[in-house]
Amino acid sequence: MIQEKLIEREAQFFIMYSSSNDPNFYYATRFRIPEKAFYMVGDDGTELLVVSEMEKKRAQKESKVREIASLSDLGFYEKLRNEKKGVKEAMAETFIELLKTHHARKILIPEEFPSFLYQALMPHFDIEIIENPYSSMRAVKNSKEIERIREVSGINIKAFNHFLKLLKKERDADRLRENVEAYVFSLGYVAENTIIASGTRSSDPHYLGHGKVEQHVIFDIFPKCRKTGYHSDFTRTVVIDEDEEIEDMISACIEAKNKALKTIRDGVGGDEVHNTVCDVLESFGYSTLRQNSKEGFIHSTGHGVGLEVHEKPRLHEGGEVLKSGMVVTVEPGLYYPDKGGVRIEDTVVLKKHECEVLTKYKDYVRLET
Repeated sequence: MIQEKLIEREAQFFIMYSSSNDPNFYYATRFRIPEKAFYMVGDDGTELLVVSEMEKKRAQKESKVREIASLSDLGFYEKLRNEKKGVKEAMAETFIELLKTHHARKILIPEEFPSFLYQALMPHFDIEIIENPYSSMRAVKNSKEIERIREVSGINIKAFNHFLKLLKKERDADRLRENVEAYVFSLGYVAENTIIASGTRSSDPHYLGHGKVEQHVIFDIFPKCRKTGYHSDFTRTVVIDEDEEIEDMISACIEAKNKALKTIRDGVGGDEVHNTVCDVLESFGYSTLRQNSKEGFIHSTGHGVGLEVHEKPRLHEGGEVLKSGMVVTVEPGLYYPDKGGVRIEDTVVLKKHECEVLTKYKDYVRLET
């Protein structure tokens, strides 16, 4: 698939020099490696991953890349020892020789490509900097990926139920966060920076929340499976004490979310979904970002979810056309500095004529005492 995209661009090779911490590199290689490695794919059918000697056998067993070579195979260490070059210089020369062996003329590199290697390649090849093509390829998930996200979505619900039980006795946001994240870790997942935001500062959408929880609280969790690396995203606003304004804001967000869910299907633009949410919230008298407001609904309607919490597509102005197999969030929220914020969010998978909610839970949540 990537070879076809390269041919369309009349290019020879696309290369990356990164580690599996980069979701695009991991997606391309399906190999977990903490150190940087060199990956190249060309329109001549070449697909090669270059790793250190100690990683070669593991890469041959675990990676999905067709051909594996080590730095030793390519003479890197001889350059270090005999030619007395620095590590970066020897590394660059090794990759230049490799590319020339494959008769490379034009090289495509992603925007995040290391500058030292880019400068070394410049005198030898025609280089074009492009958006990493794997970012777009990752947007549509296959059935295996969807099941992985569905699995994490179930953990979201378990974590939220655990949080509600804790909230009956514990009202310190930091202790709640620590407990919830430890619970998620015990299930085989990692949750970091879980939002437990209460009070007027909840009007900052990404405020983590500290101190005493009172009146209402936004619970926003986006864990990752330690085994597969896939995420899911889920938010509910919990009403603790009666507050008509907050409850009206929640009701408006619920209606906006559910109207958006009815809109989402294959072929619909992300901007159309976003405008649907804005239409509903504005009909209730709330301000939105498309009105250039600095309060009210001040962020996008949603984003893709997968190996990253935030990835393509975008449900916002200028958002991409949605396709079956995409997994996205729908998360209308309202934020007013003098009152606080509320948000309702689900992760859904697109199908041809509809979408399926992966984080199924009731929308309106009041703490039961």
